[in-house]
Amino acid sequence: MIDWRENPILRRELLFRLRPQPSHRTVIVLVVVLVFIAVALLYWAALESMRGYEAYRELLTVILVIETLLVAGGAPAATANAISREREQRTWDLLTITLLKPHEVVLGKLLGRTIPLLLFLLLGAPMMLLCVIARPDLLPGAMLGTLSILVTLVFYSTAGLAASCFSRKTVTATVLAYLFAGGWVFGTFILMFLTSLFIPGTNPSDTSFWVAVNPFAVIEPIMVKYTRSPYPPPSNDPLYVLSPWALLVVYSGLTVVLVWVLVSTYRYWAYR
Repeated sequence: MIDWRENPILRRELLFRLRPQPSHRTVIVLVVVLVFIAVALLYWAALESMRGYEAYRELLTVILVIETLLVAGGAPAATANAISREREQRTWDLLTITLLKPHEVVLGKLLGRTIPLLLFLLLGAPMMLLCVIARPDLLPGAMLGTLSILVTLVFYSTAGLAASCFSRKTVTATVLAYLFAGGWVFGTFILMFLTSLFIPGTNPSDTSFWVAVNPFAVIEPIMVKYTRSPYPPPSNDPLYVLSPWALLVVYSGLTVVLVWVLVSTYRYWAYR
């Protein structure tokens, strides 16, 4: 078995995606937008730091929300065309006759498409560091929030790769990947309200355990429970009790299951 750093698929994906090309206008626009957002947030933080102590906590919350939005919007698309595009371009058959093992192909594609997104997320690291330096008590919240974002990134990327493996068309794989991610983002809120609607004597707060696996919903409990907050966390709210541990366990477990399924069924989807 070759070292993962010497995986030719991983190196090919990274060289192709990180190499500056004139056609990557979308990436350039995204970087420019992120830079403007970063400057605006830093300017806002400088103004708010003179007004109140809670400004850095609010800034950290905004950073976590923006990074989660980037993951939910970018991770499915990043891997949804990893295999299906190769099939459409008639280059996938050349890859299947190599001596690479199934897990090397799967992990090479997954890491090659996920690492560039991770580099985008690092743009928020200086602002997080600013918040933690100004308020050291924000460190647990920043660490747990970042961990939740990374786990979400890997999970949604793996789901997008699975959709690409079992789809013949890139459009189909992209739709399936976004439906999967949307189910966790929007479907959990729908389930929460439907449960409170059809079970007598309950309200949305009693059924908030559904959104404990929602990457956006866990941000507020993290910032309330694990940082010094002026608002005490509700003691009987399932969302605050389970966050972020339910998301970390469920997403990590499902990621392992998806990778195992892709590796074990490699001969089925690779040679069909």
